[in-house]
Amino acid sequence: MANPGFPKGAVEEAARLVAEHGSVYFAAKASGIAETTIRRRYEASKSLLYSVGYDLNREEKTPEEAWESHSSVFERKVSSSLAKKGAVIKRDGPFVIYHCTDPHVDDDASALRLLDADIRASHDLDAIMCHGGDLLNNWPLAGKLAKQWAEQSCTLPDALLRAQHYINIFRPDAWVDGNHEEMNGPHLVSLIDGWLPKKVIRDYWRADFTVSVRGGADTRVALAHKFQKGGSWFNPAHGGVREMLEGEDVDIYLEGHLHIDGVMERTLPERERRSLIVCSAGYKLIDKYGVRISKGGKIPKIRGRAHWVVTDPFAGYDETSSVAFKSPQQAEAYLNGLQNLRAA
Repeated sequence: MANPGFPKGAVEEAARLVAEHGSVYFAAKASGIAETTIRRRYEASKSLLYSVGYDLNREEKTPEEAWESHSSVFERKVSSSLAKKGAVIKRDGPFVIYHCTDPHVDDDASALRLLDADIRASHDLDAIMCHGGDLLNNWPLAGKLAKQWAEQSCTLPDALLRAQHYINIFRPDAWVDGNHEEMNGPHLVSLIDGWLPKKVIRDYWRADFTVSVRGGADTRVALAHKFQKGGSWFNPAHGGVREMLEGEDVDIYLEGHLHIDGVMERTLPERERRSLIVCSAGYKLIDKYGVRISKGGKIPKIRGRAHWVVTDPFAGYDETSSVAFKSPQQAEAYLNGLQNLRAA
């Protein structure tokens, strides 16, 4: 609480003077009050501010003006939310989506050369580049995981350099953060924001966008670090199925987080809705987490690390519109076939 030796009004006046003049020295010079007095009252004002939880040095407003000031803030928030939901990526014909999640580029078990090759191959396909979260481990700030960080050879400065390089070569179209970014608080997220391209479709945990092709059907995509877990460890796509059953109007669901591979096409005939659910395992190929949940994490898991989803916006009702491949070479072959088919 404020020093009881100072009247509340004097403490608030000292805070106002310092805020107005920029320093204790200039506040004292302008007011004619002794500098030591101003300083002691100003320090007391800080205690008062913290004790009540609000800024007492607020600008003068009427109650009605304080109420009305909410309108512009609310409108900006709603507009921002609608803009994220309405994000559109344009393509000219059949296209590829590269789903890359959980690269953990500062982990000794992550295959960075394979990741680099996959990124280059995806750019060669003019793929829509989607990052699904967990760029880094960020274990130093994660409490119980700090011991695992100590076992890694990558230093914290190198981890940040790797993260920046990943963004530079990846050039994402859509980006979501994961739980490892969340564990690090706002600091890493702020750095990532500064490194990402300005036009990237960006959100926390999940981002939705539409791929639009002239003359073809729109393709609605939901990119999430993880959808709802569902109730089954035996069905990797269970979370995506729950999203679909709850009325989501989405054609492709992309998720990661659990470091497991799974693909499912699901049809809801009563709603004439058919969706593709894709779970990618990520690039941490030797995974202690995988050992714990499946007793199978001690050998490199290359298959299903990422997926290349080839989509045909001109597919008929009885045709498959999207197919997920586990290698860019197969995706390229299928894409070439679709392009030849539609050109004919």
